[in-house]
Amino acid sequence: MNYEIKLPILSDLDGYKPLIYIKPSSPKKQKEALEKMAVYFRREFKYDYVQYSKENHGSDCTGIIFTETAMDLVKNENHFPNRVIGGACFRQKSTGEYFLDWVWFHPFARNRKILKRHWPELKQKFPNFTLTKPLSAHMEAFVKKHK
Repeated sequence: MNYEIKLPILSDLDGYKPLIYIKPSSPKKQKEALEKMAVYFRREFKYDYVQYSKENHGSDCTGIIFTETAMDLVKNENHFPNRVIGGACFRQKSTGEYFLDWVWFHPFARNRKILKRHWPELKQKFPNFTLTKPLSAHMEAFVKKHK
């Protein structure tokens, strides 16, 4: 099996942005990066379809891309390329309630407390959200720990 994970680089941001919210009006490159994370999510968990498409980004969806500074690509002190290391998508029901549809991190980005660091902000931005099942064993453990 030929399985390769190429992480998108966003170099058109003003500085380092560890968390970027993707809305219908977001730049195409950011939507493409989120879609790539969704493709990797589908591959890993063997879903039948991709959970996010840049062409069908509806108003019920707020995507999230997680980034880190791509230090290997920094050219000077004013150059801040951001490497996308994960993605997620919150959706909103017609009742106004939010649910976390999916979240995926590159294997090298896992177990580095990235989601834990951003969890309070996500809980504030999407109050009382639920999670789409099934959850991986790691996500089950995370949720139990960080309710």
